[in-house]
Amino acid sequence: MKTFKQTLTALATVAALSAAGSANAGLTNWYMDANGAVGGTADATLVAEYLDLLGKAYVHNTMTSATTFSFNEAGNFNTASADGGSSFLTTGLRSEFVGVGNGSTATGALAFTTGSLNVFSGATNIASFDLILGNGAVDVGTVLPNGVFSLIFKATSMASGYFFDGAMNDLSLKVADGLTFGFATTNASVTNTWSAAENATLTGIYNTAFNPDVASISNNGTTDLVIRNGGQFGLEVPEPTSMALAGLGLTGLAALRRRKSA
Repeated sequence: MKTFKQTLTALATVAALSAAGSANAGLTNWYMDANGAVGGTADATLVAEYLDLLGKAYVHNTMTSATTFSFNEAGNFNTASADGGSSFLTTGLRSEFVGVGNGSTATGALAFTTGSLNVFSGATNIASFDLILGNGAVDVGTVLPNGVFSLIFKATSMASGYFFDGAMNDLSLKVADGLTFGFATTNASVTNTWSAAENATLTGIYNTAFNPDVASISNNGTTDLVIRNGGQFGLEVPEPTSMALAGLGLTGLAALRRRKSA
């Protein structure tokens, strides 16, 4: 089941990157130093392929016709491990996502039109990104999420000392080259369970982004949803000069290239 989910994520991400016009080479055996400058890079975690992602999002839907809707979304995601839990970061990361988009209950297609992603190590914002492409699926006939979502972002800022390639070159130096970041989720599903801390965090992110003064997140299955997400962060290197951080799909992309070459 895990392999099947990862394959779905790979295909979704490859499609998104192709639509964005990127030419990418998968990067393996790279490093994440979640502590930044603290203690140098000696405690950096070797990441074979991807960082793990787990969190929740609050979504408010507005029906724009009998079969179409718009939505605002605020998400909070934690990263404590890499490569499916085979290794763990010394310090965990947290990411805040805000997105706006639209969807169709007739086709099940969902598209993000604008959005942002901020990555934190503790209280320090180590990277900020703007959405350039995002898509997903909902159950036909409803506004409920259905599994796979893929989002690609372009860096607007990145602190030094956190992300490194296999040769320990600091990837923050590549922001001016068009560094992008993204993530893919494989098992988005509506949940009725969240903690008081999650409620406060998601309410705060949503209100800051959209200023609707939501007192509390809720799930009624239509206009308001709380969604549980699990997925991955990965690294890719667009050619010839820009760098990209993208969701899982590195293996799928490499395989696609080998097939085309053959």
